[in-house]
Amino acid sequence: MAATPDPKPLISPSDMKVVEHVLNMGGGYVLNFSDRTFEEFVAHEIGIDATAPRYSIDGGSKAKRLRRILHSLTSGKQAQLLQALLRHRDSPAYRSAGDILDDEWRSAYNEIVRGLEQKVTDADNTYAASSWTGRRTLREQVAIVRGVAPLASRELDELASIIEKKRFNDPITADAVQCLRDLHSQLGELIAAVDRGNLTRQAVEAIEGNRQRLAHYIGEGAKLAVVAPAMTFGIMHILAWITGVPTDSTLVSTVFGTIVGADALKSFSKKSSIAP
Repeated sequence: MAATPDPKPLISPSDMKVVEHVLNMGGGYVLNFSDRTFEEFVAHEIGIDATAPRYSIDGGSKAKRLRRILHSLTSGKQAQLLQALLRHRDSPAYRSAGDILDDEWRSAYNEIVRGLEQKVTDADNTYAASSWTGRRTLREQVAIVRGVAPLASRELDELASIIEKKRFNDPITADAVQCLRDLHSQLGELIAAVDRGNLTRQAVEAIEGNRQRLAHYIGEGAKLAVVAPAMTFGIMHILAWITGVPTDSTLVSTVFGTIVGADALKSFSKKSSIAP
């Protein structure tokens, strides 16, 4: 099953050339990082595992992985990572004889960072005039999407890949994997909507609809809970937090029933006490 296409990059091709020049990304390198120090740096700065397979689709070099990582981030996180990389370039830890950054390149790079930060500011200014009718305030919802939607998106992609590798041939599991892919795509659109400042309740409700559909597939025997029960439950709970709809404990009992083989747990129908 084909993966969901990536969203349109927030950094334009011409701007990316500036980024690559400043960060010395020719030949697959990124500044003076080794594989280990690059992975440690990315994990420390933005909490991303740079060794994840999804970042090596184009190849395993540091430059190719950085392009993929940047492509996966919101504008705010892109600005954060680019600023951190420039600080490293300016620090004593970066020692490349004669490699002094020209003021013109520095200015162009900083302008890209400011543009990404401006996207966040523009979006925040737009929210004040938005007609949001959700349970939370709009700013609360935006903060939640920014904080946890990228994590949920990565986990959905990873879970779908794990299940696909098992090559189950039952239709219900195939439907569940497609639902995971659909949710991954919807979350990408939701994150982009936050960056543009036009988050709508309809977009959040569409994710909730697919979350409920996924819960149905799990209840009907999709192999997600068999292969990765904790991951499945964690994803469902994160999605519930994003949409603001409490996790029905029927789903909780289904997942745990799969783990312990206790079908009787499925009869439990109250709302979960851990729901957001």
